Amino acid sequence: MKIEEFWLEKARELGKTIVLPEASFSERVTLAGIKCAEDKIAKIILLTNDDNAFAKYNLQESEYLKVINIKTHEVREMLVSALYEKRKEKGLSMEDASKLIDNPVYFGTMLVDLSLADGLVAGAEIATAETFKPAFQIIKGRTKESKISSFFVMVRDGKDGEEVYLLSDCGVVIDPTVEEVVEIAKLSSESAREICRLDPKVALLSYSTKGSAEGEDALKMRQAKEILDTMEVDFAYDGEMQLDCAIVPSVAELKAPGSVVGGKANVFVFPNLSAGNIGYKLMQRFGGFKAFGPISQGMRKPINDVSRGANVNDIVQAIAITAIQN
Repeated sequence: MKIEEFWLEKARELGKTIVLPEASFSERVTLAGIKCAEDKIAKIILLTNDDNAFAKYNLQESEYLKVINIKTHEVREMLVSALYEKRKEKGLSMEDASKLIDNPVYFGTMLVDLSLADGLVAGAEIATAETFKPAFQIIKGRTKESKISSFFVMVRDGKDGEEVYLLSDCGVVIDPTVEEVVEIAKLSSESAREICRLDPKVALLSYSTKGSAEGEDALKMRQAKEILDTMEVDFAYDGEMQLDCAIVPSVAELKAPGSVVGGKANVFVFPNLSAGNIGYKLMQRFGGFKAFGPISQGMRKPINDVSRGANVNDIVQAIAITAIQN
């Protein structure tokens, strides 16, 4: 079973509820939501502030498809009060909370926070920051110490079968500290197992391999590896290493002989957001890989983004991935 088929089948088994805050102003999102409901991939909540927003679709509400008007639905008052209680110590007034709930992303995020939905997908029409800002304020990390990051799943049909890689962080953490790189590596290994069905082999990437060059980013990844060495982790890792050393066995034999991941890495951890974001786009545009993400990790409940260039199938897959995240 290919990875995209796995996501859909796993989501069907779980029957989670996913809220789509952009539905009323994005046809792609609405069509993706309808497809997920019809195919029973997930139970879908479409948000709108206009009772006629979906008139042309002739929607039939069911167990798998609900429409909520964020201005008039009975749950609105509860969401406003809950948001006020959550943020009043930050100076949020009840009036301010009501204004925020007028924003469908805040409305949807509060549905997730109160377990009225299991996850949220947005980003087809809005920037990544607009998707994640409410989540950082409301959902937050699994613990107070958790650092939220993100990853992309890169998929391509190869001559020996499907190729699947996980790249992190390409969407959230601009310049991670050494400790944050360690956390990203650990979370990425979990995501690789849960979402990608991979036995994670984590490469801590740099422009340097095993001390071949100096500089802040090389030192950062070297130190991250040293910290991982002191931990009892359940995944293979190595670094710092260059990308060719991570994926080409003959290069690994020369540059990092005896490395447990050299030449066969499938999880790539980048030293900063620039490298990660450029890296995934190079794979997508020049390498012919499909890119799925950015997908959040380390968050208490799943809130995920899609590219503004995403098509209906991309959004369907994002919904499925969100549904299977723990």
